Amino acid sequence: MIPYATIRTQPFGYRSTDAASYRERVIQEVSGTDREWILWSCSLSFTHRGSSALVPMPLHIPDHVVCICRSGAPIYWRRAWLLAALARWNDKLPAARFLPYDLLPVDSSLTLHLKAAHYPPYQKELEYILPVLSATRRQDSAAGPEGVLSSKPPQQPEVSILMSIYNMKDTLGWSIRSVLAQTNENWELLIGNDGSEDESLKEACAFHDGRIRVITQSRNRGKAIMMNRLLTEAKGQYILELDGDDWLAPETVALLSKALDKNPDGLIATGRYGCWERTRQLGPLWRRNVDSGKLYSIYSPSFNRSHEHDHPLVPRMYRKSSLVAVDGWWNRDDRFGRIFEDIDVTARVLKQSSPICVDALLYHRVVYGGSTSQRSRSLYEAWYQQTMQG
Repeated sequence: MIPYATIRTQPFGYRSTDAASYRERVIQEVSGTDREWILWSCSLSFTHRGSSALVPMPLHIPDHVVCICRSGAPIYWRRAWLLAALARWNDKLPAARFLPYDLLPVDSSLTLHLKAAHYPPYQKELEYILPVLSATRRQDSAAGPEGVLSSKPPQQPEVSILMSIYNMKDTLGWSIRSVLAQTNENWELLIGNDGSEDESLKEACAFHDGRIRVITQSRNRGKAIMMNRLLTEAKGQYILELDGDDWLAPETVALLSKALDKNPDGLIATGRYGCWERTRQLGPLWRRNVDSGKLYSIYSPSFNRSHEHDHPLVPRMYRKSSLVAVDGWWNRDDRFGRIFEDIDVTARVLKQSSPICVDALLYHRVVYGGSTSQRSRSLYEAWYQQTMQG
């Protein structure tokens, strides 16, 4: 008799409801067997055909081990432990396919690691997603009996992270989770709900952390207006922008704020970012590593027309005083008031100073056809003529 049962359910989608639905289907499968071990090989491949033959179960497994990994991918699970972990799980993911990785035991002694000649097919994705998962899992394990961390708001946060959201309930949870994973904890997160018509507000309020503040307005007025409102509420000396469909590397706040600390004349700090493409079935897929800071460093302080290509500086941490000095984002109620506001405000700050560039990948930008920036690309030339030369 095969000593394990195999999970046949396949992961699908990037929405929080997709991950929750996947969990429920896995629970049903695992509950329907009495085998001690479960083979859950979606972390190696999206097709289970022949996967059990490729991942032989070890002959001798210590009694305390609850998970067996190969090349870092969780494959075999002790049934009773897995059911308990699935029942407790209620977190946010960039896609349903990462659920097994979010269930890995915090205590590494409970996991048996097997070596193999190859790595999971999306190893690059794991390189950037696992650090956020592991950091927030450790926080969850340290939470109180109600599963809530009692993080109090700092009296004087060093960094204010500003996030304007509009109908972003499907991705917002993962963005916030990346903020909670920051190695520098002296931050505040200000979320501006710009008249969302979905459950974005509910998602923003789901995190019980005193460092997170949610500001809402009933009517959608555009990102620039909301960002200016958040700027007036910000208490930090540095301002970091984060979109509700992107996420941060755990060292982002620490490295960018340190760069500005060491360069008192600098007004804005940046680094490299990972470009991802959102897919409906698999969620974000890794595409490339981008250093937008090099372009801006070459052509600053003048915003030279030769590099105009509707490409924002990503990431961007400002001194708050520099944003106040240029009157923040440009409040406009016409068709140009809701597009390219990031390029505009960055250009005005960079007229005073070149960006400080950190040689690290600090931000993850998810590109998809339905985003405002992608839908507005054809308007860039007209926007540039009126905004940057008007």
